Amino acid sequence: MGVLKMIGKFLLMAVVAGALCAGCGKSASSESSDDAFHMGWSYYRLTEFDLAQKYFEESLRLAELAKNDMQKIRALSSLADVWNYRAGNNDYYTRKAAVLYKRVVAEDTTGAWAPWAALALARQALWKQKVDDFANLAEMEEAYGAVIRDYPGTMAAEEAFLYLQNLRMARIDDEPLDESIAAMEAWVAQNPESPLLPRAYMMLARGYHLRREGVKYIATLDMGAKIELERGQNANIPQGDQAENYFKMGMAAQYDAGDFALARKYYGLLISMYPTDQRVFIAEQHMDQMDEFEEKIRKELKAQVSTGKVQGSSEL
Repeated sequence: MGVLKMIGKFLLMAVVAGALCAGCGKSASSESSDDAFHMGWSYYRLTEFDLAQKYFEESLRLAELAKNDMQKIRALSSLADVWNYRAGNNDYYTRKAAVLYKRVVAEDTTGAWAPWAALALARQALWKQKVDDFANLAEMEEAYGAVIRDYPGTMAAEEAFLYLQNLRMARIDDEPLDESIAAMEAWVAQNPESPLLPRAYMMLARGYHLRREGVKYIATLDMGAKIELERGQNANIPQGDQAENYFKMGMAAQYDAGDFALARKYYGLLISMYPTDQRVFIAEQHMDQMDEFEEKIRKELKAQVSTGKVQGSSEL
């Protein structure tokens, strides 16, 4: 009897293990390329890259059988993303992704996926050359400039433009910084409807801050925050960043511009709109410091007036 129980237990364990491992090591199967793509996307979002790869490969196979170019390019692009985002420092994965991105660029007749593949290739090339030390501005210009030139009017081109300006600003050299600020000023004027406009204003504000132009820095941050609030929540910009923007504007008004009234305005917005934000306590401290500073100045002026050292009203 004991032997039978043991055999039954082993059989149960085998069934459970088989259920848990259903699909392990096997090719993904779906009724259509579209079904396989959505399964792949679900696994991709869960960072289950091995399963995502299987389903995207199945989506590609079925799309090619059906001669559906749109679904084929979509599957190719998604497969490239899988290899790219799990690559890390693995050059083999990076090369696999690059081959697929190049296929997308060459074979995408719709123009929907090629710009993003070209942008991904530009980023790959730059990081592979270790341009994070900002030594090779010419390579940056070439890689991102190609995306801007080849795919004008696309979101990928806009992303490429903003990313290039960000890299220029990070060098903090006067000439690239001035060029970047001028380019950003022209861009925000020419693209008032772009979904990336709030981000562009924040980047332009950063340039002004690096150039120690406090008034422009505050005004540009303010413009970016207003546009973001008018357009609603952007999935790429967490709402908490608005609290950070108000805090930055208050700090800039207080310390860069010396405009305490403006500083109080922005600190007040932070405190009233985001009362639980961790920066509220610091903003309140800064407001107290401004009060104390102004009170000190008033007392000094009164003392000077009373001793006749300064002409003025004793009502200061």
